[in-house]
Amino acid sequence: MLLVEKGLRELASLKVGEAVALAMAQQRRTNFIKSDEIKLAGDGNLEAFDLSQEESEDVRFKQAWLTYFWRRAKNHGLEPDIAEERLQFWINHSSRSSSSHDAVDVERGLMELRKLGIENQLWQASRRWLEVDSNSKANLESDF
Repeated sequence: MLLVEKGLRELASLKVGEAVALAMAQQRRTNFIKSDEIKLAGDGNLEAFDLSQEESEDVRFKQAWLTYFWRRAKNHGLEPDIAEERLQFWINHSSRSSSSHDAVDVERGLMELRKLGIENQLWQASRRWLEVDSNSKANLESDF
């Protein structure tokens, strides 16, 4: 378990996940520019386009991931000013079909999780809970 933890910390310190996401975004952008599926709307916004089956599944997975983390953050009392709002946002978005705008939203949501350090805060909260739980079990065993 310790080796896994060290490996995950090393990956995080090297920002491997961000590099992979950036490379995928650049590849997607290259493919996106080549295909003339996007047109400028009158107000300057880009129109949404349908995602492939694989892309749609990826967006749904990431939406579920974001819902999971914001629910845990809310339950642990982390970022109380925004946790409920974000949780409702991702619950509402997961019930509709995915578009290119949803793909952008999930990437922004994942970046927000990273910037706020939610995963790390949840990990620390879980460790504290495990320590308290193991200490209380040790106290119960010593009482007998």
